[in-house]
Amino acid sequence: MKISVHVDSGIPAHASELINRRCLYAFGRFDNAISEVFVTLTDENGPKGGDSIRCVIRVQLHRRTDVIIHEQCDTFERAVGLAVERAGRQVARRMGRRGFANETLRRTVSASAAESIPIPA
Repeated sequence: MKISVHVDSGIPAHASELINRRCLYAFGRFDNAISEVFVTLTDENGPKGGDSIRCVIRVQLHRRTDVIIHEQCDTFERAVGLAVERAGRQVARRMGRRGFANETLRRTVSASAAESIPIPA
């Protein structure tokens, strides 16, 4: 899993370290299913303040659609935390759904295959 971080110039330098730590914690268990995580952190209003820090996370999954999360808060720590948490839940949900669908399909196929095999008398 590769993590690409793009941080706006108005955001402190230690933000990229926080993003890497949070992403490794949230997506570490899906390391084999994730090809790359893109995180973009921008200050929308500049020095004016307000809810102006936007965090966009795009998680590229192997053979699945991407997970894209947008979060906007007053501090970069909160924006990153909420966005990574939401992205982690979405990835877990997609991985869980995929596994459940495969398991159901296997049961259906194996049950129908067992019925079609003639039993000798």
